[in-house]
Amino acid sequence: MAVSLFLLQFFLSILAWIGISIWTVLLTLLIGLIYLLHPLIDPQRRILHRLASIWGRGLMSLAPGCRVEVLGLEHIPPLRPVIFMANHQSYTDVPALFSLPGQFRWMADEGLFRIPVFGWAMWMAGYLPVRRGDAREGIRSLERAKRLLERGLSIFIFPEGTRSRSGAFGRFQTGGFRLAVAAGTPILPVVILGTRQLLPRGTWIFRWGIRVQIRLLPPVYPSKDQKSARGLSEQVRAQMKRAYLRGLKSR
Repeated sequence: MAVSLFLLQFFLSILAWIGISIWTVLLTLLIGLIYLLHPLIDPQRRILHRLASIWGRGLMSLAPGCRVEVLGLEHIPPLRPVIFMANHQSYTDVPALFSLPGQFRWMADEGLFRIPVFGWAMWMAGYLPVRRGDAREGIRSLERAKRLLERGLSIFIFPEGTRSRSGAFGRFQTGGFRLAVAAGTPILPVVILGTRQLLPRGTWIFRWGIRVQIRLLPPVYPSKDQKSARGLSEQVRAQMKRAYLRGLKSR
């Protein structure tokens, strides 16, 4: 029985990756076409982000038997940008999180921007590369993110900085929290469950029939006299961890 299930997942994963590759190339070509015209028709790259969202939702629909459920949309403050912060479990986190509505821009490791096709699309969509270990470049990235917030565009960050190996929450980096304090922008914690099971780290084989759940938590409003970005990060991390553990118990 176990062998039959593995073979089924193996062959379905081959078909899924073929579909994902074709879908990614087609959407990147379309994004590239709009990018060439974006100074005239899409100066804020809103159409490009919508196309990226279509890519992500399409990719998740190609994962064998996968379902994506979004809870807590009522926590998104209307008519103002936020800084989304999510735990990081799998390569499928990014496409799954494109299920969220509205306009936002990713802040992501610059290595992702070097990936052929996928990375090109991220760059053309106006997402922000972050160079690890370079403090000066990190400050510049935060300044670019702050300008986007001032234009009414939300920012999306993985505060752990990299995927969790065990599913446990890693230490949160403070850059996004310093940005929240400096810009006076609320943090919207996002807890994602199921992506680690859908595509475990170290394998390309999708697990069959996984339910991915995205839970939006109430926003956290940083105080103008916030003295410690580390304290704010620990507060948000504890809130997200509690919601994650509750979610695991309810699955």
